[in-house]
Amino acid sequence: MTGSLLRRGQYSLAPARQRDVAEALELCALDAVANVVPTMHLETASRAGIVPTGLWVVRRRGRASSDLAGVLWCGANLTAVLPTEGDVTDDARAEVASAMVARLSRPAALVGEANLTLDLWGRLEPRWGPARQVRPSQVSMVMRRDPEPDRIPRVAMEPLRRASMEDYTHLLPAAAHMFLGEVGYDPLQHGREAYEERLAHLVRSGRSYLMYGDVNGRRDVVFKAEVGVVGGGVAQVQGVWVQPSLRGRGYGSAGMVQLVEQVRKDHAPAVSLYVNDFNEAALGAYESTGFERVGTFATVMF
Repeated sequence: MTGSLLRRGQYSLAPARQRDVAEALELCALDAVANVVPTMHLETASRAGIVPTGLWVVRRRGRASSDLAGVLWCGANLTAVLPTEGDVTDDARAEVASAMVARLSRPAALVGEANLTLDLWGRLEPRWGPARQVRPSQVSMVMRRDPEPDRIPRVAMEPLRRASMEDYTHLLPAAAHMFLGEVGYDPLQHGREAYEERLAHLVRSGRSYLMYGDVNGRRDVVFKAEVGVVGGGVAQVQGVWVQPSLRGRGYGSAGMVQLVEQVRKDHAPAVSLYVNDFNEAALGAYESTGFERVGTFATVMF
């Protein structure tokens, strides 16, 4: 069934080549916030002259030029960029989903713009399912300016700063606690080596931030976050965490205000993130900082 669809279809899925990079970047730039993950890897390919194995492109068959119709990044997570309007959409998505089953290994999660991600998941579920969890409505937010100074809540804390490896023993349990609550399993019990390697990479790259404060009479991390992705002038913040015993006291808002200012200075002019629509506390903290809602993401976890 899959083979016949691919032979008859108008679209094909193939590993990206260096000649595809510039056009793929133009396609991703149509929504820089939603497409920041493939953009980051395309920009790396442009600088290094080497296309990573996780980059794939969707081509229109029979086109001599401008045949690029989509981009996929398939690493630990999979993010797709595909047509979103016109009668070409359904055919492209159906054929790409068939090609994904035939050519790609199932990732740990599908993540991206909600309409596309959930549409693909509906087509992939018979072969890639069942999902461990589906989060169909996550608010995509962005901030393109520094916060107003008077937005910083007055809480007892040290200034936010980049983490160093000297902070690692304090940062790791905070990061693992965040991951457990967000993803649903303890990364120190399952896949610890890969998880620690990723965290250490972010620290060494200057993309991990934290602030210390008093936690039950001892100095410890009270807020932390990472810049997980940077591309197309957008820095996507991930892993936002507040010490549980201090939640509801303004530490999240205070941390986010300082984080936005530093990330805009250090990495990109636009700071983005996405959050579950039912997480009212987080949404309130982000909106009080000045983040605006710009779309909807979805995540399918395996």
